[in-house]
Amino acid sequence: MRLPFLHKTVVKKITGDALGIERYKADAVISNLLRELPELVAAAVVDIQSKKTLAAYTTVASFDPYKISSRNAELISQTQKNLTAPWLAGQQLNDLVIVLDEQLHCLRTTPDGQRLCYVAVRLADTNMALVRDVMRRHSN
Repeated sequence: MRLPFLHKTVVKKITGDALGIERYKADAVISNLLRELPELVAAAVVDIQSKKTLAAYTTVASFDPYKISSRNAELISQTQKNLTAPWLAGQQLNDLVIVLDEQLHCLRTTPDGQRLCYVAVRLADTNMALVRDVMRRHSN
């Protein structure tokens, strides 16, 4: 029988594919998210156009933020394309929240629409309002 509280979590460092100022900005976003949501399962900053993960972090060894980040970037791209419909003129995508049985995933675009910030948390550790507020403040 596996008891979660008896197993140590595997903490991975903040990693990423970006260099220079892009990497510094992406690392800063994840560090700020970790400061306010220390119970994060995963976090990532992704360039939407190239679908390249600029920085990523996870505490669960089986959770691969690189794979899910490119899929999330594609989801955001497709959703932004849907906003070109005439009846949605002037609307802008701010965030998407996906609520699963045990996890909450929040995807938020930066104000310039170029990058995607992604976090996954356990529902037992926080709530949607708090996650969305933290994402809004730190996804600049």
